Amino acid sequence: MRTQRMGLWLAAAVIFASTSTLALPYAKAEPEMAEQSVMPYITLLDDFKLYKSEQTRSSEVIGALNGLQSVQLAPIKANEMMNITIMNKVPVTTWLGTAWINLKEGAYKYGQLEWKEEAVTLLQPETELYGAPMKSTAYKLGPQQVQAVASLPVCDPFTSCYSMDKWYLIRTSWLGDKWILPYHYAEKYKASPVEGYISIEEEQEVYLYPDDEPLKDEPKVKPQIIKPAGKYLRVSRMVPPWLWYQVETEKGLRWISMGDSRGLGFENVEPVDQKLDLPVPFQYYITPFSYEEPSPAVEPQTVQALGRRGDWYFVLTDGRGRWINPAMEIAARITGDLEKDAELGVRASSKQVILTAQSVGLDKPYLDEGRFSGDDILTFTSQVATASRVWNSPNGETWYYIHTWRGAKWVRP
Repeated sequence: MRTQRMGLWLAAAVIFASTSTLALPYAKAEPEMAEQSVMPYITLLDDFKLYKSEQTRSSEVIGALNGLQSVQLAPIKANEMMNITIMNKVPVTTWLGTAWINLKEGAYKYGQLEWKEEAVTLLQPETELYGAPMKSTAYKLGPQQVQAVASLPVCDPFTSCYSMDKWYLIRTSWLGDKWILPYHYAEKYKASPVEGYISIEEEQEVYLYPDDEPLKDEPKVKPQIIKPAGKYLRVSRMVPPWLWYQVETEKGLRWISMGDSRGLGFENVEPVDQKLDLPVPFQYYITPFSYEEPSPAVEPQTVQALGRRGDWYFVLTDGRGRWINPAMEIAARITGDLEKDAELGVRASSKQVILTAQSVGLDKPYLDEGRFSGDDILTFTSQVATASRVWNSPNGETWYYIHTWRGAKWVRP
């Protein structure tokens, strides 16, 4: 009996030990702490007490921070980062080490305060004055130049905010230092560089500043190829970007609005002075992209090109700027009948063509990324093929007509 009891005890001990061992891998891991480098800054607009713990009891006060300064938050759990802007108590890094502040004790704004004296030229009819960001007063300013001493970004961290606007702390002679949040001011519209030339397809009204009213007493900018002095891209949440270009006019630098039709803009247009002979009916496009809706086809003719971007040429027609793609238009009319295609520049050939993995085969001798899918393109392994025809495209490419396991194809080695 004693031996039997000893065996049961040992078996129970083994089961207990095994159960404990199996439980170890399932122990709940401690959440990782965020890196100090990713912690945002918070600007204190009032004086705040420092506490030694998150409890922030009056007995835990260990110091104080003066208003109008920015402090960086101390690391918190990484999985809590998205909730920072709704926390009432946050840890900050100080000369005392990590301390806590209770945000209910004063005014604050996430973001780092930048102390910088600069002029801000207000253009909007009225600009509200604030005692602190989001703390309104009864006072407003008309269009004028004010002197700012500091600024704060309008967007809070970890939010879906894309505005580049700022809160500015300005000096007034009658109310002291106050805050403004202007949305329309001259210094906002800093022109960024433009690569090469751009095209203007329609007559454009001119503006002294983006988002102003157009200058009715100044001539419009005609359709042309032009080198801008700069551009300004307005990006807002939930709406397409709005593009402005700064151009030289007889009255000086002015802004023109390209709207949201160009996205981020297309630049690097090359000015040319070239006659193009189009022996087939063709279409005009508003932009140099084939996915745009084209005009009805027009009769074959010779046109004068003023600009080029890739395979596309900019021309004037009926006082408007439009784009054409001679290579695409002619290639689309090639039938495979050598007698008919000869009028389009196709010639007989017996050339040996070296094909590689980079070669492509198509039904028509033009690869238009805006229209063709991967299923339309035939690819090859390294091999040699005999071409029965050759065509030199207006865009400078050479295409060869060969027979493949999927029928006759035009290839570009």
